[in-house]
Amino acid sequence: MERRKFRRFSVQGGVEGNIVLKADIDIIDISLNGMLFLITKKLNTNGRCRVNLSIGNTRVSLDGVVIRSSLKDSRQIECDYLPVYEVAVKFVQLSDRRKSDLQKIIDHLKECSDSTES
Repeated sequence: MERRKFRRFSVQGGVEGNIVLKADIDIIDISLNGMLFLITKKLNTNGRCRVNLSIGNTRVSLDGVVIRSSLKDSRQIECDYLPVYEVAVKFVQLSDRRKSDLQKIIDHLKECSDSTES
């Protein structure tokens, strides 16, 4: 007797899927076109990703394509050493609203950078 609430079916070709990966990133630089960041998860070149950014009250979700992903270093987290990848992402399909929100974040970062250089 099967205990599952819903019956499972075998998949024979044609169906694709993806998993949304949640991981923290360390942003190196950012523009309206894309960003460079460090992450402890491997992202494949030409793969799609979604980056969620927030600063203050401004939040934006950006879709991107991985342009470059290379092993950069390793990082000790608790008792484990994890690989650190440097990833370059090009933003795609940015609506005017998302561009505006991204520009607000960039402007905020620029203001913080300008005040530390003075």
